[in-house]
Amino acid sequence: MTITLELPPEVQARLQAKLAHRDAKSMRQLLADAFAPTVEALLQQTPNQMNEDEFEAVADLLADEFAASLKSNTPALSDYAVSRAGIYEDHP
Repeated sequence: MTITLELPPEVQARLQAKLAHRDAKSMRQLLADAFAPTVEALLQQTPNQMNEDEFEAVADLLADEFAASLKSNTPALSDYAVSRAGIYEDHP
């Protein structure tokens, strides 16, 4: 994700002055104040929802990448190992 922060000329001048004086604390505060409206705008946006086809494509890609990362001699887990009883057998 790329976020572009547009600073008014006066804020930019103040930021450059803080930089010249090596005033890190004031720079952080100035940037935080300048960034606040951008954060608010991002929070107002609705998140992008994937449709079913996009989700399937991403899931297939992840499954393919996972399968490609396995060594050929990697043993498969048994059905019991991935069952509820198998997962919680050591926990009363």
